[in-house]
Amino acid sequence: MTVASCTKKCADAGFEIAAMEYSYQCFCDNFVRMGGAPAQSESECNTKCAGNQDETCGGPNRMSIYSTQNPLKVYQPPKPVETVGGWKYQGCITDVGGQVFPWKSVNETGNSPEWCLSKCQEFGFMHAGLEYGQECFCGDLDGIEKAGSKPAPESECNMSCPGAPEAICGQGNRLSHYKWEGADPLYVWNYPTGNAAGRYEFLVGGPIIPLISQPAVNGKISLLEKYGTGEPNSTGAYELDPSIGGDIFHAFRELTGIKTDIFCAAGLTLPDRAGRQINIGGWSTDSLFGVRMYTPDGKLGVNGTNNWQEDVNTVKLQQGRWYPTGLLMANGSMLIVGGQDGSNGPPVPNMEILPKAGAVKHAQYLQDTDPYNLYPFLVVLPSGGIFIQYYNEARILDEVTLDTKTILPKVPAAVTDPTGGRTYPYEGTQVLLPQYYPYSDPLEVLICGGAAKNPRYGLDNCVSMAPDVAQPKWTIERMPSRRVMSCMASLPDGTFLILNGAEIGEAGFGLAEKPNLNAILYDSRKPKHQRMSIMANTTIARMYHSEAVVMDDGRVLVSGSDPQDNVNPQEHRLEVFLPPYLLSGIPQPTFDLPQNDWNWEADYSFTVTSSAGGPIKVSLMGAESSTHGSSMGARILFPQVTCSGNACSVKAPKGPYIAPLGWYRMFVLAGDIPSHAKWIRLGGDPAGLGNWPDFPAFRPLPGVGPVGAANAPTTRSEPVVARSFRG
Repeated sequence: MTVASCTKKCADAGFEIAAMEYSYQCFCDNFVRMGGAPAQSESECNTKCAGNQDETCGGPNRMSIYSTQNPLKVYQPPKPVETVGGWKYQGCITDVGGQVFPWKSVNETGNSPEWCLSKCQEFGFMHAGLEYGQECFCGDLDGIEKAGSKPAPESECNMSCPGAPEAICGQGNRLSHYKWEGADPLYVWNYPTGNAAGRYEFLVGGPIIPLISQPAVNGKISLLEKYGTGEPNSTGAYELDPSIGGDIFHAFRELTGIKTDIFCAAGLTLPDRAGRQINIGGWSTDSLFGVRMYTPDGKLGVNGTNNWQEDVNTVKLQQGRWYPTGLLMANGSMLIVGGQDGSNGPPVPNMEILPKAGAVKHAQYLQDTDPYNLYPFLVVLPSGGIFIQYYNEARILDEVTLDTKTILPKVPAAVTDPTGGRTYPYEGTQVLLPQYYPYSDPLEVLICGGAAKNPRYGLDNCVSMAPDVAQPKWTIERMPSRRVMSCMASLPDGTFLILNGAEIGEAGFGLAEKPNLNAILYDSRKPKHQRMSIMANTTIARMYHSEAVVMDDGRVLVSGSDPQDNVNPQEHRLEVFLPPYLLSGIPQPTFDLPQNDWNWEADYSFTVTSSAGGPIKVSLMGAESSTHGSSMGARILFPQVTCSGNACSVKAPKGPYIAPLGWYRMFVLAGDIPSHAKWIRLGGDPAGLGNWPDFPAFRPLPGVGPVGAANAPTTRSEPVVARSFRG
């Protein structure tokens, strides 16, 4: 070794300091560690270089230092950083195998207390640890007890941090432990008990394993099953009458007419005067192009006679689509987005309009993010744009050209993994937070759950954003547990029930484990980071292909689960979740509504026929179709209401962007206790969908015009008609 050979080696490696010791040792770095100071005399470096006896290369415990720095960077011996913002150092603790805190990040060059703790803080973790210098862990207090971690001598945490050499970042199997003690906690979870925690109840065993559940304007629920899941002689299509309860032989009506496989299709409720349901896409061959329709008839307690209608030879999509999303646009037509060309096939990175209007529109961003963007989330924004969220990206589209208007910030995922996602297969769930009269606050989207890529943990957070504001950004809120394949049901009081899914894995057959049996109530009326309550548990695993929708009586119908994992069953049982408002002991209010075909911003009278007291409010909930965590069409608004005694008036919301046209359920609330719903149509049928598609298989058509008489009562008023289904 020579001075030249050592300095060259260090410079070539990108270092600014070269040091020689014991004649043959060469050290490189960008700073002097451990408070290194000049020796008292140059003569203490008296060892000749092994490769050149005319040069000196340090000495015993002495270094000859060469540097391009001026002045030389010298760092003192590392010690614990006692305070970082609202974080306080708790001491050195044991950690065997990285088991104390679950979320691990590695930063080989920049790890420091500031870097690590800021990450944990951003994602809502109030405990953190640093280990092996470069490792950062985020978690919760209970992780210390579960792992059996104990205090360790401070001398055992002695490794400096690569991003802050004067700070200590643990040591092997030792954590430098920090706790958030700021003025405001990073999260507050509520722990209601008894009736305040809600309750799961078994409703009825079903004839199929639903893949899609969709409330209908007749007060019933459409349930659809993919081919090959249920019994060989089943049509895969049933209608549930929730007013009948647990009588399996009378609660279901079997429907015919579906000719192709609805496996991973999309669903919407049309704005025509019949409130027809449409189902779009499917699994393979003709199913991919499927356009299927059902006109709900009958009423609660009374059988209907209509069936599904389909003819792929006369009405079909332009592109075959497996895992697409549908959106009812502000002009009354439908936007169909994305998917794959058959089972695990190539992407379909484009969009089309139904009824057909021009060619498909290519979307390069869907091509670039395949296969992590299936069932993208779509929203009509108050600004007139269309919000789309797919994988870990989001943007706003022009509603006419479908070109990108705004690229929004990347969607956060896990504290350890920015490459995690929110749409299938890293399946989370999205809703819109309530809009309140006069609708001056920006609309916010809320997405809960999803999955990281590595490791494949479910995400333990929700993210929200107001896309229409000038500089939108995502807010991260901790959830009490991890959840992938999550579902979220909007409730008529403005809260949201998060349920179903698993803690580990991703969506798909046999790809997830550890069912999440707990329900969470999210209340957007509370301050952010304080909105989640840990509710009741179920005993039924709801994994892949599970759903949740609110019924007209305010209960949440929980259905499905088709994991095919040889661990959890394929689930025929239907449950209901009773939110606290149904367990309060206060009777639900009742009301009469003379008109159910509304124009935007018009006033409509209704009469409260019974109420136990409390201020009268109205919520309007958009018709939804639930599958794979996507609640297509879901939206909730609280319009202006005035009352004089029991005579009340509600002002229809603004349209077509605040409240897009379509069918809504009107709930009257006395305080926070909702009535049974009545269905109203808002904004008419400007696209004339009531006259489409005019082919024999889809006739008779409902036509275009007013809805007619108000909805039938939501309680059973006629004798039950016997039903039967094939077992």
